[in-house]
Amino acid sequence: MLEFIKVNISSILVVLLFVIGLLFFYKRGKKEFVRQVVLSLVVQAEKSLGSKTGDLKYMMVVEGIYKILPPILRILITKKELDNIIEDSVQVLKEYLSSETTLLGYEDEYFELSSDTLD
Repeated sequence: MLEFIKVNISSILVVLLFVIGLLFFYKRGKKEFVRQVVLSLVVQAEKSLGSKTGDLKYMMVVEGIYKILPPILRILITKKELDNIIEDSVQVLKEYLSSETTLLGYEDEYFELSSDTLD
């Protein structure tokens, strides 16, 4: 086995570099997907748990991420990157909520539909 490795070391290195390159580009291409999933989970946590429950919401988001993401992305995305993505999503949500909108969404359409069905 050791002799095989010595003889084919250049081929083995080329294959390893190729695989590492593919993983890098895969991770890079999936970052936006991960951001969208995290934002969705942050909104869900805010709806479910409300304010003053930051630690619980964080745990809910992390748990959801590890349930949803494919195993390869769980390996490729570090905890620090994940924390940064969660923080970015929280900031996006805060900006959204500061514009006097609710998490319910489509509230005008909801009220129009409700009044139509009551008539």
